[in-house]
Amino acid sequence: MKNISKTIYIYLFLIALTVILIFTVGFKLILNSSIFIANFFNNKKEVPFSKTTETYGSLTIDNIPVATNTPEIVVGGSVINYEKIQFYLNERKVKEIKPYSSDSFSETISDLKEGNNTIYLKAASIDTNFVKKSDPYNVFLKTTMPKLEITEPADGSVVSNQEITIKGQTDKEVFVKINDLPITVDVNGNFQTTTRLTEGENKLSITAEDIASNIESKILTITYQKED
Repeated sequence: MKNISKTIYIYLFLIALTVILIFTVGFKLILNSSIFIANFFNNKKEVPFSKTTETYGSLTIDNIPVATNTPEIVVGGSVINYEKIQFYLNERKVKEIKPYSSDSFSETISDLKEGNNTIYLKAASIDTNFVKKSDPYNVFLKTTMPKLEITEPADGSVVSNQEITIKGQTDKEVFVKINDLPITVDVNGNFQTTTRLTEGENKLSITAEDIASNIESKILTITYQKED
């Protein structure tokens, strides 16, 4: 009987040891094997997020004129996440602001030179680790009036035809109006149109406006008299 009891105890011990091994070493082995297989068939790789200037913030410019007739313009826009804005005129920094109270800004830039000017902005963080530069903008400064010559008819003319032809010349890229009606101007600055007169004295207002909003104007006086 003692031998049988000893044998039973040995079998129970072996069974218990086997169960312990299965739920420890065996379970971990199965789990590790499953993770290995899952990772092997998973092609997606996580890429760590890298903060760059593009993700740090934004710089938007709302209004910069193409041309002006004064040596100063207003530059407006908005900025997000940047603590200072630098304004550059013809490759020279002319102003720096810190828009703490609002994301929007509107600043006057002075001392433009006659002719073409290049303007761009830089937005930067306090530590200047992140800097965003805007596209360059070209602003043309023109302070002189456009040419306006009336070649036909002569001012003060007396005519017997009710319909007359008005001819003249101005600069390129200039808008001409006669009594507020737009007139076509060719690539060389020549313009021509016809208009009907009323009996007696007629005053024709002729204006020429360039892209910088410089306006030259003339009053052409023509008297229409019917033939007897």
